[in-house]
Amino acid sequence: MLESFAGKVIAGIISVSSLMFTSYTGNDPVFMPLQSRISQNYLLLKATLDKSFDNDFSDVFKCGKQISILYKIEIRQNNRVALTRNYRHSVVYDPMNASWKLYRSELNQTEVFTNYRELVKNVSELECSIPINNNWKTVEVSAESWLPEITLTQSNRTIDLMVLWKFQRPRVKTTLNVGQPQRG
Repeated sequence: MLESFAGKVIAGIISVSSLMFTSYTGNDPVFMPLQSRISQNYLLLKATLDKSFDNDFSDVFKCGKQISILYKIEIRQNNRVALTRNYRHSVVYDPMNASWKLYRSELNQTEVFTNYRELVKNVSELECSIPINNNWKTVEVSAESWLPEITLTQSNRTIDLMVLWKFQRPRVKTTLNVGQPQRG
């Protein structure tokens, strides 16, 4: 029953939004500058999405269906991929408690939020630590995010949530010197 309701809510939002571009603004997701710190043998990264969960997302996050935000961290050295890590933030609304559960894979942690702004702040932040390879010197670190397609079982419809981000995948990158002399 909840999935049927969830399907109707999401399908309604996306259908109305995509058909009526005059009232649909969508979101223009961007990353804030990538933050980094080298600590002992780890590279600590913080990637923060901005302007990503404003329009329509309060309804989407309340639909009762699990909504995931996917992240990818890539480290390149000498134009070659040295490391790739994928992370997932998943949001599920609990209508009985008027709260959202947020699972963050990089922390392997679930938190409960009753305040929507706090949920958005936390779903927008990816914080991870990556072991530094001793061969790394100067590396390019990039973060990317996207939304998946979801399938509504009741109606057997697949909806691409990227429509809510105007099919834009936000990306950010920076160059870091992670060589042995700078470690602290």
